[in-house]
Amino acid sequence: MVRGENLIHLLTSGADNWNAFRSQNPGCVMLNRARLPKANLGDADLHRAFLMESDFYGANLVRACFEGAILRNTNFHGCDLRFARIDGADLFAADLSCADLRHASLAAAFLKCADLRGADLSTTRGLNADQIAGALGDEDTRLPDDLPRPARWNERRSH
Repeated sequence: MVRGENLIHLLTSGADNWNAFRSQNPGCVMLNRARLPKANLGDADLHRAFLMESDFYGANLVRACFEGAILRNTNFHGCDLRFARIDGADLFAADLSCADLRHASLAAAFLKCADLRGADLSTTRGLNADQIAGALGDEDTRLPDDLPRPARWNERRSH
């Protein structure tokens, strides 16, 4: 497993540099608590990365790969995750509110307590009813047409 603050600098230097590094170091990388709000990380290979409690608020993550990544308690609020590969990722209690997940793949992703309020999952692939049963959603969460909305998502929260 590769660790270190220098990895954050390498990651923010651009997807080409990062992906070249990952091709030479395909194992797990430790990037917990990374602070990357509004970063441009489209096409970045973050498979099997440990990114618990990280902040990607508003980041461009189009076509990024998070397959098998540990993303517990990570902030993806307002992120562009279109076409991202998030299969098998652990998104326990992750904030995906207002994220754009159209055409992303979430097969076998763990979404228990994940915040999907206001997220667009309308064309997400690999998503099933069991995955979203334990997630948080609301009337603004867009799901694929063939996926039933959990009944509790339609309840209005009192302030």
